[in-house]
Amino acid sequence: MPRMVPNIANVLKDLTVRKVRTGELRAEPQKVSAQFLTKCLKEDQAQRLSKAFQEQHLVDSQGFLREDPRHRRWIATAESVLGFDAPDSLVADESCLAEVMNVAWAKHEFTAQFAEEIFDFCEGKELKLAQMAPGWKTELGPIEVFEFGPKQGPLAVAIHGMAKSMLHEWDHTAKALAEEGYHVLLPNFHSMLNGLTPGTISSDSVSIVVKDLMRQSSNNGISMLLGKSWGGGMASKISQDTALKVQKMVLVAPAELNPWPETCAVALFWAEDDAVVPIRKAETHPELQQKLTLFHKEKTGGHRVLDAYVPLIRHFSHQRAEAHKVELLQKEESAKRSAWNGLHTSFKVSLIGLLGLAVPGYFLYRRRGEKDARGKRLDAAKE
Repeated sequence: MPRMVPNIANVLKDLTVRKVRTGELRAEPQKVSAQFLTKCLKEDQAQRLSKAFQEQHLVDSQGFLREDPRHRRWIATAESVLGFDAPDSLVADESCLAEVMNVAWAKHEFTAQFAEEIFDFCEGKELKLAQMAPGWKTELGPIEVFEFGPKQGPLAVAIHGMAKSMLHEWDHTAKALAEEGYHVLLPNFHSMLNGLTPGTISSDSVSIVVKDLMRQSSNNGISMLLGKSWGGGMASKISQDTALKVQKMVLVAPAELNPWPETCAVALFWAEDDAVVPIRKAETHPELQQKLTLFHKEKTGGHRVLDAYVPLIRHFSHQRAEAHKVELLQKEESAKRSAWNGLHTSFKVSLIGLLGLAVPGYFLYRRRGEKDARGKRLDAAKE
């Protein structure tokens, strides 16, 4: 159902009075971006047409259509840009491009955007969308986001793993970062529509969603990006997007390890008994291991964000001057233990050596003393 209008509100009210079960699904307008147009066009065509729409002021500054596409004023621009490369005739009701333009306007066209919710509703289930937290809209549709910490704080974004059951495993870390003054966002990618869920959504689409969240939270960069498993692989990929300006990154058993910007400090966490994403995956990237600020391993813990990681992540979250503090603290403690162990060992060796010399010397001295005493007694007896 498109935008709520008084007529629709009256219809819903009337049906409710008649005790007819009702539900509302709102199809929000979508930005006509290059990514959106790739549903019908090749990537280079989509980029050219998106740029032309902006230049011809067919879309506003945010990329939304200025008027109903059924007026067909966009056709001339499309024909000019695509020329003989046009994928179809651009005829209404048969052209892919014409149909997605109607979907972008969200006031006329049927869409499969809510197909799952519609079938669930027909089977007697409650609408999933009604439980979604309002206020977070992205170019690819609405998304549920969990928030922690002060809104004016530096931004941290944590991306969950593939399993829906582990959606809240970053909560403990998020609360700790919130205490450090961070504004932490935990987007629920399982709440995305149009099949844009973990396992099907591309890293480019994840980057688009994260950028939209970043801008809506009034930030021009991400102070800390966190990701676990599937989310860790996505985080390491999108960290390369210069628009995100990722300063620090925390990865927990990432499904993939990808190069990150030189300006980004990275902490890696892994349990040695992780059977889902084995720690040996890290060993296949020795060149990336050398660039890590911190590589922390736990003997046990499996494929989870462990509580043992949280204090180290808190240290890692400190100011830029302390970016290597966690690693240095660990090294210093290790060095202190090594130095003490070395000193202790040296002391024991020295003590044993001294005892080895002193004890025989004592008994030798005592025997000589006794011999001298016996000698004196014999001399006295002779006299």
